[in-house]
Amino acid sequence: FGLIFSWADNLKASLQFRNRCFLKMCFIFVNVLLALVAVSQVESGEFYVDWKNDRFVMDDETFQYVSAGMHYFRIPHQYWEQRINAAKSAGLNTIQTYVAWNAHEPEPGVYNFEGDLDIVEFIKTVQAHDMALILRVGPYICGEWNFGGLPPWLLGTPGIQIRTQDSRFMKAVNSWLNVLLPMIEPYLYANDGPIIMVQVENEYGSFGCDHDYIKALYKMFYEILGNKVVYFTTDGNGPGYYKCGSLPDHTLLTTIDFGPGGSPAQSFAKLAAFQDGGPAVNSEYYTGWLDHWGHKHSTHCKLFTVNGNWMEIRLFTQNETHELGCFDWSMKLSS
Repeated sequence: FGLIFSWADNLKASLQFRNRCFLKMCFIFVNVLLALVAVSQVESGEFYVDWKNDRFVMDDETFQYVSAGMHYFRIPHQYWEQRINAAKSAGLNTIQTYVAWNAHEPEPGVYNFEGDLDIVEFIKTVQAHDMALILRVGPYICGEWNFGGLPPWLLGTPGIQIRTQDSRFMKAVNSWLNVLLPMIEPYLYANDGPIIMVQVENEYGSFGCDHDYIKALYKMFYEILGNKVVYFTTDGNGPGYYKCGSLPDHTLLTTIDFGPGGSPAQSFAKLAAFQDGGPAVNSEYYTGWLDHWGHKHSTHCKLFTVNGNWMEIRLFTQNETHELGCFDWSMKLSS
């Protein structure tokens, strides 16, 4: 019997040892798993609108962007890096660009993403300089660009109504977005890329007032990019514009555009009455005005002005022909 009891004691001790080892291995495995999850959470960026506190949040921190409008398709790609460096040296932290559909798809189903139109390379260059990126996709962009970025071959369809729910227009838009958006999706901030915001349409409130059209466009974007990016609209400085050009809920962040001479505080107060919460954003601050052939070069920049709690700053440059140019931004002063 002594041998039996001894054997039983040894078996019991062996089982206890094995159980302790198993539990210890489980504990180590769980901790490693949690560590891997934590690392993945740190590595995956997070950028969103905090509607309640009227701010952008990037990786749990309040984020304010000051951007430079830089249209890659207007700049020889050999100069992209120089332009981005200049913007960063001026204290800006973000680049924003339109996407010119008509440049990328000159004929139906024929695409060009090379050289000056290599948008992926432009995105990578922005990221290499530790800058955030805002893509103003449209598909209508205005931008003082031919046909607002829409391909002229659309007009080959008799009676087509652009910027409407005309099924022929929407089919062409959907085909284009199904080419473009999968290309940029890997470079969203949520995927460790630089893209924090994507614009839907552009100043639509100056053209029409069909919320179903805006919703249909948004749905096309969302089906590919999902909730990984902030979607926004840009409209003129007044309720009559953004009531038609955006949506009153929090589907899209409504932003406005204006230049020097007005009151940012008053403009954003009106916007706040339309949009409940969210950051106040001027996504297209006019640093000057466009030129017309045969007219004098347009210049109306001022050194800087203070309107209420807003300071508008202007930096001046001269080009080779000594024509005055400027770029600027506005920021809210601490109250």
